[in-house]
Amino acid sequence: MFASAQSYIDFLKSLPIDFSDYEKIRDREQNVVISVGKSADYMYGRFIKTFPEAASLPSFAVLPQGSGFKSLKAENVVFSTHPHMSEASFAACERLINFIKVQNPENAVVLLSGGSSALIEKSADMHKTVSLNEKILKSGLPITEMNRLRSGNSLIKNGKLAELFSKTGFYVFVASDIPYSGGEKFVGSMPFYRENLENTRLFKCADSDLLHDALLRQLPENTVSIRRFTGKTGELAGIILHHIEAGTENLLVTGEPLLKIESENPGCGGRMSHLALMMLPHLKAGMKLFALSSDGIDGNSPFAGAIVEGGKNYVSESEAGNSLKTYNSAELLNKFNCMIESGYTGINLNDFVVFQRNS
Repeated sequence: MFASAQSYIDFLKSLPIDFSDYEKIRDREQNVVISVGKSADYMYGRFIKTFPEAASLPSFAVLPQGSGFKSLKAENVVFSTHPHMSEASFAACERLINFIKVQNPENAVVLLSGGSSALIEKSADMHKTVSLNEKILKSGLPITEMNRLRSGNSLIKNGKLAELFSKTGFYVFVASDIPYSGGEKFVGSMPFYRENLENTRLFKCADSDLLHDALLRQLPENTVSIRRFTGKTGELAGIILHHIEAGTENLLVTGEPLLKIESENPGCGGRMSHLALMMLPHLKAGMKLFALSSDGIDGNSPFAGAIVEGGKNYVSESEAGNSLKTYNSAELLNKFNCMIESGYTGINLNDFVVFQRNS
């Protein structure tokens, strides 16, 4: 399906983002553009391509360290850390707040995508907040619950940043990586919007279904598909195994599986490489499994995920078991050239798994 990391990126960068809702507010005085998240540059590029006049507005963006950018100007970009919070997260937030103070805009267009929870933060106790985030990352909790916990002691999450600037209208366009109904309201722990805030409005411009439907168009007509999966990684492995045993030819699953990290010092890997290693013993010759994260970074690894094939005898049962126990799946599979290293893709619309028989 993806011949190389580049074909993976090319596919993702062909995904459209729907900014048509901007027409509803286009006649207002939009004084600044703020873009935060893993898709900050991609969203900004698509936005100004659709509405060229917005390119002249003052802009500010926060991206994960290691991201490239093409549309944003370097002087308007701040890099921060993800998925771990750090001093950079707090520094980026202060620079964002200062940008809004200096510009003092009547209105702001906000382009928000996943990853923002870690990229910007402000709290009364930085060390406590960073420590809490580390525990949350290992918890295996649904993202909605994770973001609720993050919002508890934050001074910007859950609309609190917008509250700081009550005279500014925030028009928030969200590329949602949360595969639940209404998930767009929780993206990045939502610093710029809350339903009861009169100075905020929210528009969903992309979500997991966009990725799902685009992938489905690339696959054979007999593909069985499951969208918005939010169960545990082990449950997903069971579903895939069921389809293998039932003779399913092609299977697509999109969503955000949950993986609880039960180790103080986990190795290199993420949900997708963990799943791929779990499934490897069940793949026979001619079977292939793609397990990839659309943002290009799976867990704490530098990889987008894995592509594994049956009948290759990559690893022994004991090696696989030990790597799963220590959450070191990516390091092990990389020894056999099973990992895709794409870097940040600029798109963040959940994980996806494709199983193909006789590929």
